[in-house]
Amino acid sequence: MSLLFDDILKREFLVAWQRHDETPELDRIAESPTTLSKDGYEIPQNAQVSLRYARFVYQLVKLLQPVQILEIGMANGISSAFIAKARRSYARRGEAQSHVIIDPFQSTEWKGAGRALLRRLNLEFGVEILEECSCVAVPLLERKGCLFDFVFIDGNHCMDYTLTDVLMTDRVLRIGGIIAVDDSTDFGVKMAVPYLDKYRGNLTRIRFDGLFSHWLRERFNKRRRVTVYQKNSMDQRGADGI
Repeated sequence: MSLLFDDILKREFLVAWQRHDETPELDRIAESPTTLSKDGYEIPQNAQVSLRYARFVYQLVKLLQPVQILEIGMANGISSAFIAKARRSYARRGEAQSHVIIDPFQSTEWKGAGRALLRRLNLEFGVEILEECSCVAVPLLERKGCLFDFVFIDGNHCMDYTLTDVLMTDRVLRIGGIIAVDDSTDFGVKMAVPYLDKYRGNLTRIRFDGLFSHWLRERFNKRRRVTVYQKNSMDQRGADGI
């Protein structure tokens, strides 16, 4: 994975994002008002997954081809399925790939719906689901020496939880790796993004639009729903924040 996106890679991504012919089965599931639990019960699609941005994440993963993926938040498993589908498009036989998903409510609130969806679509290969809070699970992964190339954050959308998830996942992200933060138009996440832009100097915001288009999008509060950062170095700030 290259250290920084260049204009050619951005254009390649934006063109691929407009394609609607690679995930027809997943598209139908994402647009359905319900999904099935592990016991076959229909569960409302409360996660409000946007098909447009499910395809955004799919194409981002497919383009970058990360080997080790970390995902925070699973719910009905729609985003997980798009990520797993993208990973399967480039997975090489014998390569030690992994897709770790953290969701403390998978078996309780979501009745195993995300796990059941991956199983139904035959997308379980290399997937590990940790039913633990991210503030507990990610430090345990760090302690085990795990490192990731791509992180998708779609957990608790409060500002402090979002910043905590970025802080923790940055510690297990390789230099050059990607952090994609979902639901960036939600209140708490929307407040976290300017802080990350200003104070996390080791994370470079990837702006896929031209400067003027991006300015208009930010000025009128219509950020892309997924905000993408690439890690350019280790976090070198001291205890005084400098």
